[in-house]
Amino acid sequence: MTRIVLEVPQDKDLDLLLALLERLNIRVIQRTSENEQPAQAKNDQTFILKGLPAREDFEGFVRDFEASREDRQLPGR
Repeated sequence: MTRIVLEVPQDKDLDLLLALLERLNIRVIQRTSENEQPAQAKNDQTFILKGLPAREDFEGFVRDFEASREDRQLPGR
């Protein structure tokens, strides 16, 4: 079995696609519009955005990030 997720920009195209899928005896499992996200997805998005630092200077963020990722000297090596 293969699952495919499609984004259809126009409703009239969606109607044609659904008619074709029905004609080919292909089952449609879930239909959602862009603003009908599941509650869990909205919660996840809120959690991710809440933890991100608000920085206007992206270059400064990159410098700080790269400095924090540099290898440190380990004792005994």
